[in-house]
Amino acid sequence: MNQKQSRARLSLYILIAMGTSASAGLTTVDFSDWRETTSFMLSVAMTGLITARSYIDQTPSRIEQ
Repeated sequence: MNQKQSRARLSLYILIAMGTSASAGLTTVDFSDWRETTSFMLSVAMTGLITARSYIDQTPSRIEQ
């Protein structure tokens, strides 16, 4: 896998994780309450960051130089 393929795969993984997290909680959020909305947005963002971190930790050895 080259670096361009790795970046594309990382982006795809992040989008899938964040989309799944958002769709799971979307129906339960009261968007009129700013604290609940902020908490929901932060949880979706954290899901993306955790996914990116786990991918980055395991990928460097697989990228062809």
